[in-house]
Amino acid sequence: MNRKDFIKMCGLFGLSMPLQGVMNACSSANNNSTISGSFSGKVIIIGAGAAGLASGYLLSQQGINFQVLEASSTHGGRMKRTTSFVDFPIPLGAEWLHSSPSEFTSIVNNSNVQVTTQTVGYNNQDVVGNYNNGTYSTSANGNPGVDRKFINSTWFDFFDTYIAPSVLPNTKFNTVVRSINYSGNKVTITDTNNVVYEADKVIFTAPLRILQEGSISFTPQLPSNKLNAIRTAPVWGGFKAFIEFTNKFYPTFLTFADSQTSEGQRLYYDASYGQNSNRHVLGLFSVGKQAEQYQNLTGNAQRDYILNELDQVFNGAASTNYIKHIVQNWNEEPHIKAAYLADNAPTSISSTLATALNSKLYFAGCAYTREDDWSSVHVAAKSARDAVREVLS
Repeated sequence: MNRKDFIKMCGLFGLSMPLQGVMNACSSANNNSTISGSFSGKVIIIGAGAAGLASGYLLSQQGINFQVLEASSTHGGRMKRTTSFVDFPIPLGAEWLHSSPSEFTSIVNNSNVQVTTQTVGYNNQDVVGNYNNGTYSTSANGNPGVDRKFINSTWFDFFDTYIAPSVLPNTKFNTVVRSINYSGNKVTITDTNNVVYEADKVIFTAPLRILQEGSISFTPQLPSNKLNAIRTAPVWGGFKAFIEFTNKFYPTFLTFADSQTSEGQRLYYDASYGQNSNRHVLGLFSVGKQAEQYQNLTGNAQRDYILNELDQVFNGAASTNYIKHIVQNWNEEPHIKAAYLADNAPTSISSTLATALNSKLYFAGCAYTREDDWSSVHVAAKSARDAVREVLS
């Protein structure tokens, strides 16, 4: 079974599928299991994305000594967003909640905290456009799925409000890990400046592509089954664009014949959907093979390619109404270099990647899960809960 088969089995294979992952519906057991244990040593977390922040947050709740080492100059990883494009936050990475809003409560893990983050779901009256072989047609969204849009907020804002404040004081930025030695009683980590860090246990949350590139050495070497999973894991590149127009001439979703294939996905969508705004912003989400046509261009050529594609569908309305645009090529992020583990990856890859080693080295993140679902923020946060639970046991 792979993630795509899992989603079909759960009955969630609808229009929401191209929207960067889906709900973890069939494997949510123990989602809120108590996190406790007798461990009292130090933990180092590698990476300050969703899983890294969630891991640090849970450790802080238990009073555990921890430190986060982040390669970039800021936190959030693939939850990156900008607030300078229009009058609502634009999510350049993770955009949708692919589950129930109750996931927010699970991540916060504190009944005394009232989560005020608001989301809105799609409905079966939303218009879906399809362009195929030069013909454009529309229909109602008969299967709106589980995906929900944040209202004037993003995943980054949620983490920045509820999770990051407990973690950032213990975070060291611009720290690129070069090696991890988990052979002794302690785990030692060396960065590219030859600074050595020591901990009793380590939670590794850096993106899978970093492991594939082999820029971090492990002592002892990772076991053969994990090395094989790293080597064979299909990882999709990712590209997003947001275009502001003077008028709204497009539907809620615009699909193509290749919107969802075994090689990747792409979809245009109303990025202003549900926002408290009068601005008209169309988003483009693409991963895998479908992202390459946009990634292979830059500057005006890239903009013109996107506008020309939309002009063909909407009889020139895109160029006529164009105001400005912004793009995010995830392949070019130096400490990320891709989007996520492909939907058609075998389930065994993610479960193998998640397996802890020597009761010292643990893995958490959207590719390192213990179930048939991956590549979404709420699943990354759940993997952090699982890892911390193991660390403390």
